[in-house]
Amino acid sequence: MAEQIKDPGIGEKFNARSGRVMNKDGSFNVRQAGFDFRRLHLFQFLIRMSWANFFLVLLIGFAFINLLFAGIYLMLGESALKVSGEMDPIAPFWRAFFFSLHTLTTVGYGNFYPSGYASNALSGVEAMIGLLGFAVATGLVYGRFSRPTAKMIYSKHAIIAPYKDHNALMLRVANFRDSLMMEVQADITFTYVVQVGDEYIRKYYLLPLERNTVLYLPLTWTMVHPITDKSPLFGKTKEELKDMQIEIMVKLKGFDEGFGEHVHSRNSYMIDEVVWGAKFLPSFHVDDDGATILDFDKVGAYEKAILNKELAHIDHVPALT
Repeated sequence: MAEQIKDPGIGEKFNARSGRVMNKDGSFNVRQAGFDFRRLHLFQFLIRMSWANFFLVLLIGFAFINLLFAGIYLMLGESALKVSGEMDPIAPFWRAFFFSLHTLTTVGYGNFYPSGYASNALSGVEAMIGLLGFAVATGLVYGRFSRPTAKMIYSKHAIIAPYKDHNALMLRVANFRDSLMMEVQADITFTYVVQVGDEYIRKYYLLPLERNTVLYLPLTWTMVHPITDKSPLFGKTKEELKDMQIEIMVKLKGFDEGFGEHVHSRNSYMIDEVVWGAKFLPSFHVDDDGATILDFDKVGAYEKAILNKELAHIDHVPALT
């Protein structure tokens, strides 16, 4: 029987109908109001942002520091920086900016050099900032590469499919990385909303699966929740479930051999992402050499199927995806 569970940390009572609880990328649909500098963690912020934004922040920070020091060198006067050897005439600003580039990166070509106590002291401070800055940047890049993360492919739709002498809710996953996932465990939470007076109460059920663990995941795993009379889905039409504002949340945990650590993955399905009367198509085949070929493009592929009698109401099934 599906076990009703207490609030798993998402909230139970709301003043209005809430939207999606979990986004498709596994993040929760929660916006935080109010700002406090104590909540800001720069390292976590830089580690978790996208690679494009990360390199953009590094580029902007590098340009800002050089512009800042170039401005200070200009404030010290033109005599603060000297030119060594034969050089084409160069504007004071660009001379200060290029000298800052050479100092911050500790390249030191020698065509510019500081003159006087102030400019030499300032260049020493900038060189120290450059050494520390590049050390931090290197640590961030390593941290982003080495951070254990799961990269799972989920079927675009969950399906209601015929299963033995009844029906079942099914969804399929595959590991998109080359490294082997082992001891993979799945938990599927079924949640819906009921109105009680002026409040909207969200209830949660942990759906029992045909099996909630697999020892290895080199291919795909089709998770199956049999829709028996013990299931909260039993006897419900798609229209009824839509009115209940249901959501099916999936949590995976497994040991990634490449990282040597446990990784997690999350996903969810709303009622519009559940297909009635379908069955998954094979996503792998055996080639002439006897090797098994997994086609990631077919992880979510399905075709029409006739449901068993307790869910004989079949809504329109979209074309094969």
